[in-house]
Amino acid sequence: MKRSIDAIVHTDQAQYLEGLERARDELLREMEGDAAARDLPISDPEVASFLAVTARACKPGFIVELGTNIGYGAIVLARAAGAAAKVLTIEHSPAHCVTARGYIERAGLSARIEVRQGAALEVLAKIEGGIGLAYVDCVKEEYLAYLDLLVPRLSERGVIVADNVLWRGHVARAVVPEPERVRTAALRAFNDALVKHPLLRAVILPLGDGVAFAVKT
Repeated sequence: MKRSIDAIVHTDQAQYLEGLERARDELLREMEGDAAARDLPISDPEVASFLAVTARACKPGFIVELGTNIGYGAIVLARAAGAAAKVLTIEHSPAHCVTARGYIERAGLSARIEVRQGAALEVLAKIEGGIGLAYVDCVKEEYLAYLDLLVPRLSERGVIVADNVLWRGHVARAVVPEPERVRTAALRAFNDALVKHPLLRAVILPLGDGVAFAVKT
């Protein structure tokens, strides 16, 4: 269940693609309903599927997620990456951390997923490295700063996935509503830096609200 109508893909196309999605288990569907009821921004189901495919393909040993919310992305990533993978997910809200830990325990993944409460930039700066996959779905105005910290901490052929990089289509528009201008400018700067980064090979995909995918070369 999606939180809102697609802002990037045409509605009929989005409905068709959603119909192709593999059925999600009861826990993930419950989490989607919880997020929708409380208007909490978790990943769209198709983005979750993309995360699962990516994690399964690259088999990262260490995954870092910026922006836990209720733990939806962390569970998807841990399941797909396999039993040897560890996930560190960072969330500023103490209440969200409690909720996420509850769902993670129900998923049987407490031994492999650590929910760390704190500001993403501060926690990320203390990680020494070896990140095989990083999922960014946190404060949009900080995306460029996350990139600066993540790249030197990525393992060889490490992957970055960032959500909401088209921001309801605003990044491509000449006129942006006043409340969205700072956030939109930050995401434009992130997208530009990502695709031009000398250590990355990157692409922006019109999936969900826009997904960036990059591999360290």
